[in-house]
Amino acid sequence: MSLSGQPASLAPAVAPAARFVSFYTEQARRRRETWRLSLVCLLVALALGLMMSALLGPLILAIAGGALKLAAALGCGETCGGAARAIGQFARSELRLLLAIVEHGGKAATLDAKLAVAREVFAFATVLVPALVAAALAWVAIRRSLARAGMQELVAATRARPARRDDPKERQLINAADAMAIAAGLLTPRVMVIESDVANAVVAGNSHENATLLVTRGLIDRLERDQIEAVAAHCVAAIGNGDQRIMLSLLATLLTIGLFHSILDLPFRRTAWSALGRFARATLDPRASPADVDAASHGIEEAFSGDSIPEPGVSMMLLFPFRLVTLFHRLVLIMWCTTAVSWPLALMWRARRYLADGTAVQLCRNPDALAAALAAAAPHAGIPAGGERRDYLFVWGGRRRRGAFGRYGITLEMYPPLERRRKRLVAMGAVPRAAGAAADRPSRWRRMIGIALFAVIAAPFLFLGACAALALAGLVIWLGLLTALASLLLGLGFLALVFGR
Repeated sequence: MSLSGQPASLAPAVAPAARFVSFYTEQARRRRETWRLSLVCLLVALALGLMMSALLGPLILAIAGGALKLAAALGCGETCGGAARAIGQFARSELRLLLAIVEHGGKAATLDAKLAVAREVFAFATVLVPALVAAALAWVAIRRSLARAGMQELVAATRARPARRDDPKERQLINAADAMAIAAGLLTPRVMVIESDVANAVVAGNSHENATLLVTRGLIDRLERDQIEAVAAHCVAAIGNGDQRIMLSLLATLLTIGLFHSILDLPFRRTAWSALGRFARATLDPRASPADVDAASHGIEEAFSGDSIPEPGVSMMLLFPFRLVTLFHRLVLIMWCTTAVSWPLALMWRARRYLADGTAVQLCRNPDALAAALAAAAPHAGIPAGGERRDYLFVWGGRRRRGAFGRYGITLEMYPPLERRRKRLVAMGAVPRAAGAAADRPSRWRRMIGIALFAVIAAPFLFLGACAALALAGLVIWLGLLTALASLLLGLGFLALVFGR
């Protein structure tokens, strides 16, 4: 018997080039891929964090110094005034150290000289600690609020209703979700139906304990029973693999960047005040509803849109150097997200989709059903009304042009092409759908000759493209360093001038 349930003699022939793998091998491969790409995302996030800290570190010290000055003026005593002066003296010493690093760094030729510069850099890095600590605390608070909401606003936004057992197709869906959850050793998710003609499904929730499976009516009307089971297996696999928790961590990181950008926009944009107010209430109030958390997150995300850049005004003229640095910082951030964050994040989420497919095969033991479900629903796939901001969570992501990640410069598709997903399922035992596909497929030698000819013709263009990519990466890195240096010079100079007396 074949894995698809057909006798081996009756199963359509698979192309000789197809390499069969077990679902265990597929899952192990995708988990390794996830870890590698997660490490890349972490390194990029750390680089962004250091760049943000260069701007926010002096700002946090300025806020602390201003509060101490105000307390001294109100009669706190000499202690508060001395603490404010200590901040100014610290800024003056850090500014001297920064200038020394710039001067000595270009002249260091021996190992001892380079080690001396490294010690100076390490000592100077203390100015970044306040902003890094603030960013870590903000990330934890945002992550907790998102986990508390669990993306359950999708239920209300899509106007989903509980699945009805008196309806044959919806009863099939309930039974399929129950069977796949038992196979995975998880609690059965709550099953709800979205009254939409598009074909799609999504899981809301941050763990198997509060997961909700949302399926459009258009999907279950177009699929057979075994195909519905396969889609349910994919969704249950995403729950068991922790995809929701991974996405919450990614969103918390991006929202932390947006939060600090909103803080920097406070002197120039009135909507930043209201966005921060809503976000503070939703984050600090444990009784905030999922809809409140989603609305507050949406307000913070607007810090990355072009509409958040206000028209020139009096405040912008008075704080022009500071505003110039923040605008340049925003430009560099968008370039970082587009060139450095976009591809590892998109590739990691694609790996999670492959992983969910492999786990679904393990649960339902029917790769052919999942491949058939993908093929049957693809022409009718779409995001139901109300789910546009969470489109990256759906089984069929579709062609995205806008969305939550679009505001961060994530331009690549978050989902692997349908044909590649089907090929991976064929490798795990699904039956190829195209009749005569093996016969029509070019021979191995013809493919190799075609690849060789393409490589010869495209080699110059590939070389030029690689050079352009390296040049762009270098430009982004140097712009980031220049922005950080300008931020530190302006910030430390301001602190030394105001509080150093």
